[in-house]
Amino acid sequence: MVILHYVSWVLFFLSALLMVTVVLLQESKGGGLAEAFGGTGAETFGVKSGGISRFTFLLAGIFCGSAVLISATWNV
Repeated sequence: MVILHYVSWVLFFLSALLMVTVVLLQESKGGGLAEAFGGTGAETFGVKSGGISRFTFLLAGIFCGSAVLISATWNV
């Protein structure tokens, strides 16, 4: 159980660093929140946007899963 705890910590930190890197390297596909409520915001919702990429979604799943594992194996 101790090994699983430490492995989950390693996954947690690696996925966090990778997720920050991947999100910062992604191209912006829209105007963002400021433009969404501005004068040209109506076009933002009509544009077909892919949203989050599969790799980023996978990293977020690993991040959340490792957080749950850390919580489950925590010895107080």
